[in-house]
Amino acid sequence: MDRLRLMETFVRVVETGNFSAVARQAHTTQSAISKQVQALEADMGVLLLVRSTRSHSLTEAGRLYYDRCRHVLDTLEEARIEVHRAEHEMSGLLRVAAPVAFGRIHIVPRLAAYYSRYPKMRIDLQLDDSFVDLVAAGIDVTFRVGELKDSRLIARRIGSVARAVVVSADYLARHGTPKCPEELLDHNCLLYTGIDNFNEWTFVDTRNKPRTVRVRSNFQSNSSEALRQAVMEGLGVCYSPTWIYGRDIREGSLTTILNDFKPSTLPLNVVYQPERRPSIKVNSFVDFFTDTFNQDPDLSAVIRSFKA
Repeated sequence: MDRLRLMETFVRVVETGNFSAVARQAHTTQSAISKQVQALEADMGVLLLVRSTRSHSLTEAGRLYYDRCRHVLDTLEEARIEVHRAEHEMSGLLRVAAPVAFGRIHIVPRLAAYYSRYPKMRIDLQLDDSFVDLVAAGIDVTFRVGELKDSRLIARRIGSVARAVVVSADYLARHGTPKCPEELLDHNCLLYTGIDNFNEWTFVDTRNKPRTVRVRSNFQSNSSEALRQAVMEGLGVCYSPTWIYGRDIREGSLTTILNDFKPSTLPLNVVYQPERRPSIKVNSFVDFFTDTFNQDPDLSAVIRSFKA
């Protein structure tokens, strides 16, 4: 039963004063309209209208139900108008946070296209590799790569980020190429400290068995940008999300090794302030970037959409 349609019919009957007028507006018969009201009364278990040969009147229950129906329908229409206006006249300030490299490589280059769709929007982008306190910083939404530590946060998983072991040709020429994860113990492994167990590199071998190596390093950092530069300088090998090095690998500046051993992936989430429902502006922003991420050669193969 389409209760909303029956409610609309009932309200129109009350407001027009007769069944035939509603039937003409709906391009149907008076009998069909009468049956809809009867179906609503049967569902409610009460009489809503007292009918006579020439007119009808509301019962006490009918008057109460009409008032409630009118309120519901008015609320739905207001919501429709607000959503339509928001979609076509999206405006205001949106405060966004993201890891430094992710923001530089994958958010800023897409802003021109975003502003073409939503020209009245303003973005305040905060780039930081540490976990930002959304409430204290007044952030509306943030992109986070890795497992979430704070269970109070409202998160929407939009994908999984692949990782690889990247290195320069210069380093390999001087130190040789490891053939299996365990041989990384003989190499300088550059470490990103922004995740838990950052010195444990986990792989899945060709038999789908996990292999974890506790590596050693003379350089570690909480900045993926600093680690990328260290790799470029030939300081060591790095276990990192592939989207940071896509262009470097395509241009031949860096290469990947241990390709027969699949590194573990990291979840990619968008996170909102606790106890705050995402606004239309936030949802539109997230939907736009998620859609464009899936069209990017450095992301489309490694981010699988989990859109709600």
